[in-house]
Amino acid sequence: RILSFYFPVENIESFVEVHPLRAMSLQAFTLCFWSRAQPLGSQTILSYSTGESEHELEVTVGTELGLWLGGHFLSFPLQHGAQGWLHHCVTWASPEGTATLWLNGAAGKARSIQKGYVSRAGGTLLLGKARDTLLGTFSNGFAGWMSQVNLWSRVLSGTEVRALALCKAGQPTGDVIAWGQTPMALLGGVLLQPDTSCQ
Repeated sequence: RILSFYFPVENIESFVEVHPLRAMSLQAFTLCFWSRAQPLGSQTILSYSTGESEHELEVTVGTELGLWLGGHFLSFPLQHGAQGWLHHCVTWASPEGTATLWLNGAAGKARSIQKGYVSRAGGTLLLGKARDTLLGTFSNGFAGWMSQVNLWSRVLSGTEVRALALCKAGQPTGDVIAWGQTPMALLGGVLLQPDTSCQ
């Protein structure tokens, strides 16, 4: 059975350490996840930082979906008043620098960021927190539930994204982060709970 991560709102030190299945040197990616966040402003879903770059890859949710890539920032407005589970996919491809946000299976307007870029390998990958390397602290903590976090080293097609958002059976998992397969360490009181995102 599929489980979700629950981040209790009162615990600011809770995050999940991820050991990706392959190096984080990416020329394209798709990050998909279900989240049910407490309304607390900007909250980090995934953050990946290296010695040289604090914001090598970072995705936040709130009134907007924020994407950091190689120190550059891009914002997608999130038009929804939903308190329940939401399905997000963010795609990016280096040749054109095109980034697209899919919310509940519907594509938003494509934006451009970091054309020709390749992300750097050898960093630290976390869910639920951003790491401030200088201060050694964690910020923009996530509060609520997240599930089925998958990261691919390619851009998924619209058909694939919609199938994930519709919870169709037998969907592929990511080749960088595969939910339920990639080793993860739950720290600071993150709890495993049954996943209700697809009910």
